[in-house]
Amino acid sequence: MRRAPGTSASAGFSLAGFLVVLLAIVVIGGTAVGYARWQSDIAAATDTAIDPAGSDTADAADERDDDLPAAPDSPDELVEEPEEPAYEDPTFEVLEPTENRPQPVVLLVGDGYADGRGASNAGTAYSSLLARDLGWDVRLATATGAGYVSAPPTLLDLLVQSPPDLAPDLVIVQGGYGADAPNDGAKAAVEELRTTLERRYGDVPVVAVTAFAPDGITEQLETRERTIARAWREDPDVLVLRPQLDGWSDPSPDDAGHELIATELVTALRTAGLAP
Repeated sequence: MRRAPGTSASAGFSLAGFLVVLLAIVVIGGTAVGYARWQSDIAAATDTAIDPAGSDTADAADERDDDLPAAPDSPDELVEEPEEPAYEDPTFEVLEPTENRPQPVVLLVGDGYADGRGASNAGTAYSSLLARDLGWDVRLATATGAGYVSAPPTLLDLLVQSPPDLAPDLVIVQGGYGADAPNDGAKAAVEELRTTLERRYGDVPVVAVTAFAPDGITEQLETRERTIARAWREDPDVLVLRPQLDGWSDPSPDDAGHELIATELVTALRTAGLAP
């Protein structure tokens, strides 16, 4: 191949190299401009200043961290339901007659079941069967329809109306809500009844029997029963018997139903140490 006069191979190669370098500069410069524009677009979209060097300053990062909301399942955001306090049935000494009485005196404050509703006669009511089986003198402060928050008489009314000089050796309270009422009202009623018992009779043993459910246990009855039981259990010295929980809540208001109640009560009272 012939060359033009005054040129050489090295001169040709120098020109080609120059053109390659120039092209590389153009490409790299264009890429840098595009990258800078891309960062600017991100900054505008997120309203966040981006350091030109490609990283935030420590202060900027700290500010964004402070603005971040806590994760929904963060331990600081969790609210645990309070657990029901642990409860153990209290134990008692066997009842003995006091003040030269021939038998221990037991005050039964209760609703229609305690009043003997449905029994064929007074002798087949569970209160009479309890007295017969345990040898106790059971006195009644009862009324059909009585409950913690019922229209008068309430269980508290019945307690207050009982003879103040009775001085029982044991008090049994048996009943349910008796009417619609908020939980706070039922809790307050239990607290008032418990305070009145302490004021009248000192540290006499107390047994609380929650409501029966002869027509079946509904969700509402279950909630009410749990409210009453928890309110009584705030005093660890009260024995709380729960027919709905223990499977004897649905006795019919007849002789067989009263027999069932008496049998279960006698067993529970003996287990607690109140009866031999």
